[in-house]
Formats: sequence, structure tokens, C-alpha cells
Amino acid sequence: MKEIIKGKWIFWALFSYFIIFSFFYVFVLIPQKNFILKSKTDKELLEYNYLKIKGSPKFVNNILNTVAIAEDKIKKFEWLNYEDDPNFALYQYLENISKNTGVEIISLSEEEKSKEKESLYYFWNLKLMGDYSKFLSFIHNIETGEKYLKIEEIELIKGEEGKNFYNIKIAGIKEVK
Repeated sequence: MKEIIKGKWIFWALFSYFIIFSFFYVFVLIPQKNFILKSKTDKELLEYNYLKIKGSPKFVNNILNTVAIAEDKIKKFEWLNYEDDPNFALYQYLENISKNTGVEIISLSEEEKSKEKESLYYFWNLKLMGDYSKFLSFIHNIETGEKYLKIEEIELIKGEEGKNFYNIKIAGIKEVK
């Protein structure tokens, strides 16, 4: 009888050790193993990138070129801020486009809401005169030009002898946020 009890005791002792080891393995060793594997992978990736940067002077130059291109793009968006008078800068830009397309600028006026300090945009009302095909060329040059301007609305007023009048609301960025 003692042998049977001793055999049951050994079985239950081994079974309990197995359960404890299983919990320890699942909840401690496996997560630790995964963490170490992830850390090794991250370390190897960092070492590879470091050696790539260290061994390639072109890499640093590429980063500098990318930053320069990004700064240039921002300047093209915020081009009105780099001028003393944004109204005059816009007039000069539009006058240059109008000379190339044959459309005549009648007036350019700034809207009141663009003078608010919280406003992210400058707004202008532009009045033009010319035939429709030249007007389309003017709009195309604004939209595809190197300096960012957004056309908010266009109003067409029929005129005589193919000379139509156009009212355009134009927006330009004050600052990029």
C-alpha cells in the first residue's frame, strides 16, 4: 500500500513540476526570447544603417539635397511672405502672366478678411478683360505657375466684340502650418 501511495505522490509531484515549468516557460521565457530576438534585429538594422551612412558620403549629400528641395517648395508656397508688400508682388506676378497671354488687368484689390491675423490666406479680387481663349491661357498659367495661388471663384461678364470681363477671387498662402 505504501508503494501505491509513494507512486501517486511521485506522479503528482512530477505533474505539478510540469505545470509550474509550463507556466514559467509560457509567461516568462517565451516573451523574453521574443524581446531578445526583436532587440537583436533592431541592433542589426541600426548597425547596417550606421555603416551605410558612415561609408557613403553621398548619403549625407542626398539628405542635404532633400532638405534644400523641401525648403524651396515651402518658399514657393509662402512666396508672398518673402516680399515687403504681398499685394505688389502678386500684381507683378499677374502682370507678367497677363503680358504673355494678352489679357488686360483692370483692377486688383485685397479683401478685408485677408487682413485678419488668424487668417492663413491672403485673398484678392482681380478684374480682367480679354477674349475667352486668352483668359483660359491666363488661368492655365496661374494654375501651373511656379508660385502657388489658388483660384477660389470665377465670374464671367459678357462684353462686346469678344471682349469679356472676368472677376476672379484668388487666394495665396500666408504661412504653412
